[in-house]
Amino acid sequence: MLPLVRGRPFQKLIYGRATIVHIRWGDVMLSDDELEEIRRRKMQLMIERAQKPKVDEPMANGLVNQLYDHNFWQTISQTKTTFVEFFGEWCSPCKVLAPIFAELAKDYKGKVYFARVDIDRNRMTVTQFGVQSVPMVIVFKNQKVVGALPGLRSYVEYEMAINQVLGTGRDESSYV
Repeated sequence: MLPLVRGRPFQKLIYGRATIVHIRWGDVMLSDDELEEIRRRKMQLMIERAQKPKVDEPMANGLVNQLYDHNFWQTISQTKTTFVEFFGEWCSPCKVLAPIFAELAKDYKGKVYFARVDIDRNRMTVTQFGVQSVPMVIVFKNQKVVGALPGLRSYVEYEMAINQVLGTGRDESSYV
């Protein structure tokens, strides 16, 4: 049986070691061991949160998404940074760009939204941006066009453009 102070437990022994129970104004507070356990769990939770990757772009799912006339602006308005490839199914350079764009989407998952627009099926969107040759990548930042990358380029060139738009680029020269 534990000793009582004002009808409350005052001290208890755990495995031969005393655990002090704090008493204040007649109320039992948490013991030192209980406080230490709460602190340990809180610290573990803070470490787990810090280790989770920060997601700047919730819609950036690591895939290249297909956009159409009817959902183009709705999608752009929900994203911060978007790279949109205008392509034709008959276009050889567009076929070469597809795996590059897919790799970029994986590498920048959570940061940049990647999409494709078929120029033959989405004439209204193509006309709106004056796309006359493919492949053409148009870059949006906060729903505004900030650049265009005409023609087929290497992975590294697209990566430099992405880093410039995100503000993480080391080189100040313009890629977009």
